[in-house]
Parts: sequence; C-alpha cells; structure tokens
Amino acid sequence: MKIHVRTIFLKSLPYLMSIAGGIILYTGAIDNAPNANIRDLVINVSASLLSIPLVFLLYDYTNSRVASQMKKSVAHSMTDKLNTVLVNTIFMLRDAMNVRSKLTTDSLNRMLSWRVSEISRRLNITSRVLERLHSCHNDLDTLLFRNSQTNILSPEQSQILSSMARDMAHLITESKFHKSRHVSAKYIENIMVRILDWLDADSVAALNLAQHINAPEIVSENKK
Repeated sequence: MKIHVRTIFLKSLPYLMSIAGGIILYTGAIDNAPNANIRDLVINVSASLLSIPLVFLLYDYTNSRVASQMKKSVAHSMTDKLNTVLVNTIFMLRDAMNVRSKLTTDSLNRMLSWRVSEISRRLNITSRVLERLHSCHNDLDTLLFRNSQTNILSPEQSQILSSMARDMAHLITESKFHKSRHVSAKYIENIMVRILDWLDADSVAALNLAQHINAPEIVSENKK
C-alpha cells in the first residue's frame, strides 16, 4: 500500500509543482507587477500553469474510471464463461459415470466425494463423453489464455484451473490410447478435487456456480 501511494505521489508531483508555480506567479503578479502589461502576461502564464495540469489530472481520472469499469466487465464475462465450463464439465462427469439422478448441490457434493474405486466401478467413457471432454478442455484452455492477457483470476484460481486443464488432457490421452479404467478414474478424481478446490477458493464463485447447477446444460462454444 505504501509503495502504491508513493507511486501515485511521484506521478502527480510534476502536476502539483506546476499548480504551485501558477499560484505563486499569480500572487506575485497581483501584488508586485510594475505595470499592467507585465501583470497580464504573468497572469496568463500562471493560468496556463494551473489549467494544463488540471486537464491532465482530469484525463487521468477519467481514463482510470473507464479502465476500472472495463476490468469489472471483463471479470463478469470471465466469471460467466467459467461457470459455463464448470457446469458442462460436471454434466460430462455425470455422464461418464452414468449418474442419472437430478443434479442438485447435495448430489453434486456427494459425487465430488467419490474416490477411484467408486469412479472406476461406474466409469463408461463413450465417444460422446470423449467429445464433450474435448470441448470442456478447449473452452478451459481458451479462458486460461484470455486470463494470461487480462490477469483477472487470482494466482490460486489460475493454478486450480490450470491443474484441471492438465488432468483433462491426461484423461483424453488415456481414453484414446491406453484405456485403463483405474488410471482414467484417477484423472477424473483429480478433476473433481479441482472443482472442490475452486469452490473452496472463492465463496462468490461457489455461489455463482450453485446458481447455475439447476440450469439446463449449456452448449459449449466449440459446438455452436
């Protein structure tokens, strides 16, 4: 916080010096100018010293407000897209494990608590599930790339989602080439742990995701 305040002060110092110089010149011209022409000249110079930094300060303030609003808008957009990816991932996992019960917050918590043995017993990765897994992975990769440019997510959130994307990639490879139920179940367990970590990392994110739970399954952008 101290560094931030110091940076703002150093950035504003030339403007403050210009304003102070304008005030000093104006005061001196009013009281000590030898004639009216010199007084008017000095007053004009002091007015410039006062007005120019004020214009720049107003510009900086307006630009800062616009940038802040844009960042909020980008953050809201990122949150909505992440909710879409996570909900689609949850539907995909339910399909992969043949879960047919109604999706609620309670049923989701029960599913996310399953471990490798239970997951392996239920597991059935069909071509349809694999296609949806590809879509979820691609959408998550796209959002992580966008975040690298905007830096909206916290380091903890970025790490959780990056780990989830990596587990998805491993699951795709395993499902295509090796097809070990136990190994695939382990990657699915990891993905579900990442979802729990995401919910634990941010109470607002958990609330937003809970609001999406009862919504219909959302079509991935890659399927449009």
